[in-house]
Amino acid sequence: MSNLDKIVSAVAASKKYRTVCKDTLYRIAERELANYEDLKAATKAAKRRLHQVYGAFEQGWDYERAFQQLTEAYRQGTEPEIEAACRQVMEGHTSTRERLPLLDHFYQAIFEITGIPSNLLDVGCGLNPVALPWMDLPAGARYIPLDIDQERVDFLNRYLALAGYEPLARCQDALSHPPQDSADVALLLKMSPTLERQKTGATLRLIGQLDAPHIVVSYAVKSLGGHEKGMLESYETHFRELISGREWSINKLVFPTELVLVASSLSRGG
Repeated sequence: MSNLDKIVSAVAASKKYRTVCKDTLYRIAERELANYEDLKAATKAAKRRLHQVYGAFEQGWDYERAFQQLTEAYRQGTEPEIEAACRQVMEGHTSTRERLPLLDHFYQAIFEITGIPSNLLDVGCGLNPVALPWMDLPAGARYIPLDIDQERVDFLNRYLALAGYEPLARCQDALSHPPQDSADVALLLKMSPTLERQKTGATLRLIGQLDAPHIVVSYAVKSLGGHEKGMLESYETHFRELISGREWSINKLVFPTELVLVASSLSRGG
């Protein structure tokens, strides 16, 4: 067994990372193996990196119980029951928990800029698909969520089917294998800082590989510890610098907990 395989095996043996996409584990392990000659140190560094880009946002919870809650709500069929169950599930992930107070206006404001998509790609989705009741997508819309956690992807596909959508969620590492799906809108919600921690310039490279005239990039305006520290201005400046000189227009939406930048391709009529 190679040292790379040994690191991946050691990380995958951890309960915390056992369901993470193997492409992600190999990509991170390869990077850390190049930085550390000692196998133990490289393994520790790989786990630390995974915590930064994945583990810090997670909290242990029961997917089966969550699905049963959603199933019961959809069986009752009332909008308040469904929305209440969805909100409860979204509490299980830091990113979507922070977005809960925004849901009544968040997607409506984005789609006023982009138009309501018939094909929606959601890269690094987390539990975002459970917000479908607030998206108001048209009948027959294709919603494609991508995430690096296989267990979560399995749960999301069950939920998509329950909600009347084709189960198109995939476990995919967007840095190793950028999505080839064509979409009207691509979401990169709170993904850019995570991408940049893994590889400088990763956000711009991924945006350039996405087949969508509108790409929605968002940033948390507070850290996990609740501090602002000028994050809104810093993130907006960074993103504008990223796409400087490219044929994109930018629309900005500022919510109490999230900065949203909608990049629309001028060359594609965005």
